[in-house]
Amino acid sequence: MTTVQKTKTAVKKPAVSTGIKPYVFRGAETRHLGEEASWTTQPTEKTRASELSKAFTWYNYYFDKKEAKIMLLQWLEHCGRKDEVKLIKGASDSEYSLTHCWLARMNTMGLELRESELAAINNVVTGLKYSKQEATQTAGEIADEAAAKKVTIQDRLREKVVECASEIDGLFDTFVKEGAKMSASYKPIALLRGMNVVPQMVGYISDIWKKELAEFEAVVDGSDKELAEGYDKYTKTQMKNFVKFAEQVISDCQSYLQVKKSERKPRAKKIVSPEKQAMRFKYLKEFPELKLKSEPPSKLVAAQEVFLYDVQKRKVIYVVADLNAGSLTIKGTSIVGFDERKTVMKTLRNPTEQLKVLMSSGKPAMRKYFDEITTVAIKFSGRSNENLVILKVW
Repeated sequence: MTTVQKTKTAVKKPAVSTGIKPYVFRGAETRHLGEEASWTTQPTEKTRASELSKAFTWYNYYFDKKEAKIMLLQWLEHCGRKDEVKLIKGASDSEYSLTHCWLARMNTMGLELRESELAAINNVVTGLKYSKQEATQTAGEIADEAAAKKVTIQDRLREKVVECASEIDGLFDTFVKEGAKMSASYKPIALLRGMNVVPQMVGYISDIWKKELAEFEAVVDGSDKELAEGYDKYTKTQMKNFVKFAEQVISDCQSYLQVKKSERKPRAKKIVSPEKQAMRFKYLKEFPELKLKSEPPSKLVAAQEVFLYDVQKRKVIYVVADLNAGSLTIKGTSIVGFDERKTVMKTLRNPTEQLKVLMSSGKPAMRKYFDEITTVAIKFSGRSNENLVILKVW
């Protein structure tokens, strides 16, 4: 997390024994933090730990990793190790350890280091040299891979969410600079919406702030003394507001997901014409023996009631749409969406006469005549065949 903005108009004091001049800052905070220590007198064993702790707090408040890197390189130059400066100055700022950079700066300002402290700084320098050499060896391979690798949509989405996470970090920095006072002006969801982060990537931001939240809560409840020491420049109220800010980011991530879900348009169903739906339906176009002509099967789509006649089995079929389905339709070679209880078929004993009466009747009379047929009513499967005449459709 980026540190609080500092006033960096540095004024140099008279030179100490090392020839390096200390930084001096003008601002109200100097009343509490003091000035950079110039170790003209070495601390005693009893006071060394507290004096170093105060110095670490001072450097952590005023400087970041970029400046810490400069301090370590300056220390190496002061020690006559300019070749090592050339090797490691190209390393990323994030690879530099703040604690060891501050120790190197204190040594530059006159603090006598213990053997263990000096060894620790040298280990950091060795690690940076190794990292830089390894990076140089593989630079050509990485460049070739990058050239060969095409940028995918997923890569672009990841870039967008990383950019958004950085913007939220910037919002938090502003929040801290302004005294860590919660207000409605801090709206992480506005950044998410403004950058149109895809829902699949929002979890990345949420996970980052869940870790931050856990850290802030550990400071507030005092469960981690080391963390508490790192945040000791903030009041308890400010730390509680840090917790609220993290909770706001996590909550806004969830709200954003709900907003995107509600905005998502349902996929439009592909409209298929009745003719295309009925193209595989089997039926008999005409039955001259009883002077029957079939209705086109496309009429069955969206119909409510249908009368069919199987010329081979001499069965009249009454098909009624199911109320839940709303209407009949055709799926492949079958009629679907009918009420299985009301849809039945009956055998005609005298097809010629009975069909003549049936076909000359209106809808109510047709239903009544069908009900009065005394043969046994059996269920209809919905499957079509080449012997089926479509008599009436409503």
